[in-house]
Amino acid sequence: MTTITTQLDGATNILLKAPPLGQGRAISTALLTTAVSVENIIFVTYTRGPHECVEQLAGADTGKVGVITVGENQQRAPESVAVKSVSAPSDITGLGIQIGQWLSTWPEPVHLSFESLTAMLQYVNFEMAYEFLHAITGQIHAANARAHFYLNPAAHPPEHVAGLAALFDAVVSVEDDSYTVTTRPLLES
Repeated sequence: MTTITTQLDGATNILLKAPPLGQGRAISTALLTTAVSVENIIFVTYTRGPHECVEQLAGADTGKVGVITVGENQQRAPESVAVKSVSAPSDITGLGIQIGQWLSTWPEPVHLSFESLTAMLQYVNFEMAYEFLHAITGQIHAANARAHFYLNPAAHPPEHVAGLAALFDAVVSVEDDSYTVTTRPLLES
């Protein structure tokens, strides 16, 4: 039986289209905790605190763990977790700088879990989000890192979902208790 991690092998940037509750979290956890080698993990979160992010790892063997909190969600973190904050949810430039600093200084491999694009799109318009994601997915690829980004497709116009999906190497679409994976060939650099 093929696993989600096998289906996504080689994908650098993954869009996880899933409703807010359900199998999306299980897929995210599988992507973070079933790597071949120990990964350093960066969470970007608009909605959860650092403790909740770390709890998702459930004791998995990871390298460094860092959390970038965005907006009002400035909770304390476990001592072993590095935390950075972006106070204004609309400050995607500041968010990009924080992500870029960790990508450039942390040893490989790094996996970034971005939760959630739906929350980010409450604070910035589609064009700004598209430009931000175009830049960040390029940085992730250049850093030999891997990332997955949550999006609740029911919360956005279909043309916006399709536009954002074009930026990713793979899209995982979750409905009920099943998922489909769509990949596109990676460009060789």
